[in-house]
Amino acid sequence: MLLLAALLTFFLQYTYTSNYNSGQYVPKWKQFLEHQSNLTVDLFADYDATISPVYTKIDRTRPIGYDPEAPKRWNYSVFLYYLKLVEVLEPAEKVSVVLELMETWYDPRLEWNATANGNITSIYARQDKVWSPTLSAFGVNEIIDFRDPDFRLVSISYNGEVSDYLSVRVSANCRMDVSIFPFDTQTCQIYFCLPLFNRVQVEVYNEIYDQILDESIVKHMGNSEWKLVNLTNRVELAKYNDNFGSMELAVFEITLRRNPLYYIYMIVFPSFIINVISILGVFLKNADKMSKLNVGLTNIMTMTFILGVMADKIPRTGNIPLLGIYIIVNLVIMILAIAVVTMITELRQWALPCLKPKKGSFSRKLETFLGAPMEYTCAIILELLTTANFFVMIGFWFDDL
Repeated sequence: MLLLAALLTFFLQYTYTSNYNSGQYVPKWKQFLEHQSNLTVDLFADYDATISPVYTKIDRTRPIGYDPEAPKRWNYSVFLYYLKLVEVLEPAEKVSVVLELMETWYDPRLEWNATANGNITSIYARQDKVWSPTLSAFGVNEIIDFRDPDFRLVSISYNGEVSDYLSVRVSANCRMDVSIFPFDTQTCQIYFCLPLFNRVQVEVYNEIYDQILDESIVKHMGNSEWKLVNLTNRVELAKYNDNFGSMELAVFEITLRRNPLYYIYMIVFPSFIINVISILGVFLKNADKMSKLNVGLTNIMTMTFILGVMADKIPRTGNIPLLGIYIIVNLVIMILAIAVVTMITELRQWALPCLKPKKGSFSRKLETFLGAPMEYTCAIILELLTTANFFVMIGFWFDDL
């Protein structure tokens, strides 16, 4: 027991010695803490964190600045520090992103004289000690705040400027244009607002940290399917006829470009190969009619299945996407191949008995053409159509590079 107690005492002394550096607790630091303690006592003595500092003696139905004696509009700013794309759900027309934000506002009750308080220009405090606005996402499906409500901090400056940090996931509605899917580019907006405050009372600003617009950082904001190609900000006005419910919206706009490689490798190229081989099978010389029809019908079912898979990936709009047009064209080409093979068989049964009694050169040439040359010609034409359809599709990819 004595040995265990000695070891425990040595461990505690060693831990305390290694973690505590008496040189850090210098008189200047002690003096700062004393000034800060006195400052916070005076600052929060008569401060009510449940009351807003926003000036409300304003007629919300009248234009901005109608009262020259009133203070200017209360300023509120949203600063985007980082953005990360989480997912894009095309059928639901929804985009989810994680945003790192800083919000800043002004509270004149939290001003102090820095010179009279040991030249302290800023302090940190628990967020529940100060009044803070309720930032809301406008017109979104979901917003999740990742911060622990028990450990939220704010920075307070001597001029009354208050700042805090938010880490939120926002799922925003985004109208999708899939007319050139899978080579499409989507533009989505994420709106933030202070819903209780009218634009006559509050002026909203938003900014983007310019360092995150560097190409080396922007390229990591997307995911494996989507690349973020542009990020902008602006302030929009949600205006109503009576001006009562009008408010300003802080808008962050993201432009996303799809990576089409998956669809090229898994749909476009396989569909091309299947169609080429199926046309050869349909026009195979030694195959019977039923075998040729089986090849064609198998191809049609395959293309129909691919259409169904693609339909689950895109929203139900009135436009047929480019990939859908490509598959439908392949489907039509295959239907034409089956129709041509059937017509050739019927044509031979009708024409050959009529041509054989005739001895003219044209009749002999026509009889010869109705044999294998006619099938080869039709097969070549349909293969060329399939190839042209493929290269038109790939051409959109080259334009997108």
